[in-house]
Amino acid sequence: MSKQKNMYELSVKQWNVFKGCRFDCTYCESSFKRQAKRQKRNCMKCYEYTPHTHPERLTQSLPRTKFMQFIFTCASGDIAFCPTSFLRNIVARIEKEPGKNFLIQSKNPKTFSRVSFPDNVILGTTIETNRNKLCKAVATAPLPSKRYKDFVKIEHPLKMVTIEPVMDFDLNVMVKWMKDIKPCMIWLGYDSKKCHLPEPELAKVRELHWELSRAGFVVMLKTIREARNS
Repeated sequence: MSKQKNMYELSVKQWNVFKGCRFDCTYCESSFKRQAKRQKRNCMKCYEYTPHTHPERLTQSLPRTKFMQFIFTCASGDIAFCPTSFLRNIVARIEKEPGKNFLIQSKNPKTFSRVSFPDNVILGTTIETNRNKLCKAVATAPLPSKRYKDFVKIEHPLKMVTIEPVMDFDLNVMVKWMKDIKPCMIWLGYDSKKCHLPEPELAKVRELHWELSRAGFVVMLKTIREARNS
């Protein structure tokens, strides 16, 4: 097990045509929101992490992607807060780049049903735990059980799940959820920002990694260490 500093090592670019979020996850304070504070001179809405669009970026040049690589689209925000009309504009640009792969992620996977995404888009969601009470204490995002149910209903060939920052969980439930969702890849890791989350023991995370791998999933490891709050 190893430590990965970047959010996604397979991301070749963060294409932020939409930015901002209102889910108020406590662990975003020291990551996305802190990074947003660097934008005060450029864009006050970016600085405040207020959901907003950047239509001028729709025409930006986008890099090529190799096998398993992707362009992380709207990385500094959640498209659940993106107007549907603008989301369609994002999709229209992606459709002009059929040879490139894109990732679009949301903590409200039901939002994916608003538009039709091409096959070169990976749709992702975060499921840090199966225990609703743990997430309810750190965010206003839909509870994990709802994310799971809504994501299962989304019909799309490429799905991804991020189990990060991992919080304490029930092994059998988490494995079942992943089998039902059928993601093409799963990212697994601890909180890397010292946010004092209710974390599982390392042995438990190793067991989850083993069971997911044994079930045939591609599991990408991120920050892996001893739990801080066991």
